[in-house]
Amino acid sequence: MTNFELNWLEDSSDEGLLEEIRRVASLQPDQRLTRDAFDARSKISSSAVERRFGSWSEATRKAGLSDALPVYSDSDVIADIKRIAVSSQDEPFTLKFYSSRGRYSGSYIKRRFGGWRKALEAAGVGSRYIGPLITDRMRSQPGQAMSDEEILMKIRDVSERLEGVPLTGAAIETNSDITQSIMYRRFGSVSAALRAAGVQQANRGRRYTEDEVFENLLKVWTHYGRPPKVREMDRPPSIVGSNTYLQRYGKWREALRAFVDRANSEVEDDLALNHGKDSSLQTDDTSATPSPIVSTATTEKPTPISKVDRAYSRVTRRSRTSSTPPEDRREPSIGLRFKVLQRDRFKCQLCGDHPARNADCVLHVDHIIPWSKGGKTREDNLRTLCATCNIGRGNRFDS
Repeated sequence: MTNFELNWLEDSSDEGLLEEIRRVASLQPDQRLTRDAFDARSKISSSAVERRFGSWSEATRKAGLSDALPVYSDSDVIADIKRIAVSSQDEPFTLKFYSSRGRYSGSYIKRRFGGWRKALEAAGVGSRYIGPLITDRMRSQPGQAMSDEEILMKIRDVSERLEGVPLTGAAIETNSDITQSIMYRRFGSVSAALRAAGVQQANRGRRYTEDEVFENLLKVWTHYGRPPKVREMDRPPSIVGSNTYLQRYGKWREALRAFVDRANSEVEDDLALNHGKDSSLQTDDTSATPSPIVSTATTEKPTPISKVDRAYSRVTRRSRTSSTPPEDRREPSIGLRFKVLQRDRFKCQLCGDHPARNADCVLHVDHIIPWSKGGKTREDNLRTLCATCNIGRGNRFDS
């Protein structure tokens, strides 16, 4: 059986990054390689490319894609800004508004002219500039005049009024005149400010169980049809933020690796239980060699347990104590669902719909021979269906 693997860009030199740009560009010939298209297919992010070469335009030109991404002159950009300005006299002429109708991206314009306001002034429509909304609270910045100890006293006061419940930066901001930005500037972070004040912080990273964080990661992976990027965990359909994964695993790569290792572990355990290849999985044979993860029968200092080992010790114990073969359980494990979804390329096998194309598409792993009619929970009896096809099918056999 082939295990799931995570592939990273092995050659991270300048030429390695340029070769990755060329590889992705070759997947969509005769089309301009945009950042979104690159992020959807690449092993690295477009932001990493921009940091290396200064801009996306410069990177694509160095990769030899000058035809796909031409060099625009200032007059080209100015002419387009004027075109949109004239056609939308009654609309607030913000950068977001222009980006929805103009030919050039907002980030490109800001880099080219040093900001949206300067771009409008260069186009002769500086009077149309609308700056960001600034509230009275932002103007006054009452925390600016406070000493560090006065800020800490304000935080303690909020804790007392909320009866000592664990605090978040948002809760402090709502119940006092101390902003999160002030806490960052003075103490380095909200967490550091709360520690200095001696109050308890809401530890959001531990609200979710291990199964919940992996179920959420599977959902987001399915949504994009590829390994998600860390920033995508803070957007729908994710309900578990990126900080949860970073606090648990230290790095995003380790979180992805932990998920893949769990998927492999569950698939292997399911196969062993289904075929009865390891009878020790269903017995309490004390003569068996103890697992290095759970064994404490040693006088030597135990070997430190890695984060990945900790993540899977529980699922291993669960599979060892279960007496029902996985193929006779209705719900497939996370690992088996992931295997089926990857095999089917995260697409409905009846209509071809998938979340990367249709945000409203929800994928299910469905029994071909319904479980209620004796179908087994095995890879050869499972397939990927969208919710529409699956619900419409019910528990009927395909004709």
